[in-house]
Amino acid sequence: MRRVNVHNSGPRPSRQVRAILAATRHSGSETASDPGPPCRPAYLALHRSGELLERARRMWSMMGKCRLCPRECGANRLQGKRGFCGTTGTTLTVSSFHPHFGEERPLVGTNGSGTIFFSHCSLRCVFCQNWEISMQGCGAERSVEDLAGMMLWLQRIGCHNINLVTPTHYSAHILKALDLAAGRDLRLPVVYNTSGWERLEILKLLDGIVDIYMPDFKYWDSGMASTYSSGADSYPGVTAEAIVEMQRQIGSPQYTAEGVMQRGIIVRHLVMPNTVSGSEQIMEWIAKNMKKDIYINIMAQYRPEYKAHQYPDIARKITMAEYASVVEKARKLGLTNLDVHTASLMQF
Repeated sequence: MRRVNVHNSGPRPSRQVRAILAATRHSGSETASDPGPPCRPAYLALHRSGELLERARRMWSMMGKCRLCPRECGANRLQGKRGFCGTTGTTLTVSSFHPHFGEERPLVGTNGSGTIFFSHCSLRCVFCQNWEISMQGCGAERSVEDLAGMMLWLQRIGCHNINLVTPTHYSAHILKALDLAAGRDLRLPVVYNTSGWERLEILKLLDGIVDIYMPDFKYWDSGMASTYSSGADSYPGVTAEAIVEMQRQIGSPQYTAEGVMQRGIIVRHLVMPNTVSGSEQIMEWIAKNMKKDIYINIMAQYRPEYKAHQYPDIARKITMAEYASVVEKARKLGLTNLDVHTASLMQF
């Protein structure tokens, strides 16, 4: 994760705040279930049966009156109409693809997570740190065949997984590419790296295809979600239902002997200033509805980007005290598998 400078956000943190952060270190796979032999990705059996391609075709047809994301904007993307997310046509836009060493430790291992960064986004947050990609669609136009080739190249250079970043609006393309790549001996776990705002109908089509879900849980309050994510007031409820469905599909996490995740769920939560994201309520919901050893990345890198300076409550970085209070809440709730960014906040 990027270094976060918070020294201008308030006075030097108290000894108590520093102690809270120091007491909770990244636990990664330390509390995970016992490792066994690497599991075969779930999508291989569906590829062999033809079910993977059939589901890809079902998703593809949804783009005729697009309902791939919860906005269900209805754009006919198959005829080149632009959806709310900014995408058109049957090709896709990719910003970059490469081994990524800044992801969570269970994904990175020794050779990196094989990330494919898709351009455009259906959530369109006003504070997006990658707004050139998500809003402006910077990237190169690619075909489904190109995407399959990227997956195979990432496998060939030794990456531990195929990490699909912001995949929702391209889920139909992804399934078609995955079917092609599986036919050419792709065998890496698939990571669905999402904002968390996912329709249950789509998630059920992904059942047996995705090996690792990595959803955000951005907001607890629908008003905040609407204000900062382009009217997405359904975000809290839809995301909560989506994460429960992800857990139903995945079950217990599985790791290699080296601690690299093969199957599981990683929930990301970005702490924002002035309790905008409802962090403590989200920790309470996770503790009540998910397994206590679920991997939670409590993210510290919020900084005002894109249009954030137009919104007073989010126009500054977080303080160490704000971050520490969320960590302490998670600990008190008995959540044991926390990725805490102590290093980035303790440098000041």
